[in-house]
Amino acid sequence: MLAPRKKLWSTPSSAIDIALEFAKLDSTDVVYDVGCGDGRVLIQMASLSCCKHFVGIEISQERADEASTNIQEAKESNAIPSDVTITIICANALDTTIIDYSKATVIFLYLVPRGLRLIKDIVWPEESEEATTTQQDDTNDTQQTVNTNSETSTQSTTTSEDITDTKQRRIITYMSPFKNTTYLRKEYCKVEHQEGAAWPIFLYSFPIPMKHNHLKKGVAQ
Repeated sequence: MLAPRKKLWSTPSSAIDIALEFAKLDSTDVVYDVGCGDGRVLIQMASLSCCKHFVGIEISQERADEASTNIQEAKESNAIPSDVTITIICANALDTTIIDYSKATVIFLYLVPRGLRLIKDIVWPEESEEATTTQQDDTNDTQQTVNTNSETSTQSTTTSEDITDTKQRRIITYMSPFKNTTYLRKEYCKVEHQEGAAWPIFLYSFPIPMKHNHLKKGVAQ
């Protein structure tokens, strides 16, 4: 299992808002949501940004069908612009014979720690030594909630300048961080189903290899 499967683990809207702020999407971006579930991340990002290309990856056929239905309904209600492409792929996120991650400029990951460990070399294939600098272990963030009234729940941790170059791949993880990897930012979101709690969202960024600069062409339909 790579991702949480319980219904109560669905990504809250507040987490998606922070992910959108982290990603700073533009029309040339291609967003991959790994473990897209019912499609809520894709729908909210598509409705609130100028990004035109989205890909959702979901191992459960039932959930993939649910995401497709929700996306179609969002398009019919004009919540998603007609020129936006959202492709749902029902597959194991580790299967690179089916999934081409080279097109992604932004990747949203809501995976358990084991899932992040297994997928890291796939989504981050040319990781630099600087990016793997050991940092304080954030493992406890996956097990504990933080009171939203506390000072730490409202502050953003920034260890580097925010990304501005579209040649940067932005990877956003929710709840669990990549172990032993430096993040650029960390913020806490409110959790709708747990009053007074907040969970962490992490931003990572690194240059996309030059051979992938065709990303502006988008995702094949």
